Amino acid sequence: MDGPVAQSLRIGFVVLQVATCLLALAWLVSNIRQVPPDTQAVVLRFGQVVRVQQAGLVLAWPRPIERVDLLPGPQRQLNVSIVAGTGASQALVDPASRAAGEVPPASAGVYLTGDGGVVLLDASVNYRVSDGATYYLTAPHVGPALRRLFLAGATALAAGRSMDDFMVVRPERGIHDVDILAQDQAARQAIRGALAAEMNRRLQALDAAGAGLGVEVTRIDITAMLPPAAKFAFDAVLDATQMAEQGLAAARTEAARTQQAADQTHDRLLTEARANADERVHTATAHAALVTGFEQHASAASRPSLLDQLYRERIAAILKQAGTIDTVDLRGGSRLILPGAQP
Repeated sequence: MDGPVAQSLRIGFVVLQVATCLLALAWLVSNIRQVPPDTQAVVLRFGQVVRVQQAGLVLAWPRPIERVDLLPGPQRQLNVSIVAGTGASQALVDPASRAAGEVPPASAGVYLTGDGGVVLLDASVNYRVSDGATYYLTAPHVGPALRRLFLAGATALAAGRSMDDFMVVRPERGIHDVDILAQDQAARQAIRGALAAEMNRRLQALDAAGAGLGVEVTRIDITAMLPPAAKFAFDAVLDATQMAEQGLAAARTEAARTQQAADQTHDRLLTEARANADERVHTATAHAALVTGFEQHASAASRPSLLDQLYRERIAAILKQAGTIDTVDLRGGSRLILPGAQP
């Protein structure tokens, strides 16, 4: 028993036992995994979900007893594009629009608004995993279910809103009223929140019915468009409105310029009239100053002499302007015959 063959067999069995122990140890620790951030792990025991663990170290029995699958964490944002799938948006494209390249995306859906308008909505839904166990079971159906929920919620929401809540179809409403413009912008921002709330309400109804998806909608990105034929008419109305606004602005500018020129002319004429009036008043005051002073200072006794003095001072300047002067004594007996005008 102590021969070389026996020793070789003992050594072989020892190596086999050590290898078996190492393999058993490796098998025992084979299902210990590290879960990365923004990821969660679902542990299944014989195919049944037993627990959900967030980022960190996961301790699980080795396969086939337990299996560990990784899922997106609650903080990770997932996205699904909404495809209407009915082809109604393409049916609205006329040959002229197609030739002009005005073709809406094939994923856009057609919705009827509460005021009788038609709007095309191209959307994508952002969601997060709120229940890892439920999401693991329903993951293949989450995308189609969210698309159906969006179509149902968008149809109900559009039926209670007007076209102005989705896009600017009447820009003239906010030209002269800032409050109306702010209200329209707030309504367009509220559409996304209202649609997300409607989808979450429907998801909660599915959870209450035992058919939950394990997800929660966080944000919806919507692009609203008009049908191609309506877009041409809308662009024409918008161009006409802009041209009318430009003409109105030019008319207002010209009116303001005319008003400014009229105000300047009015001020100039008024200033000149006041200056002429002041000059005439000063001239009249200067002419009347002699008479006023004579009236105030002349007495009854000295008045004849002052009048005679004043006459001599003024008559000299008048006589200097005459070519010849003939004098006649009023108290003399001679008579003067002056030539009259020719008949």
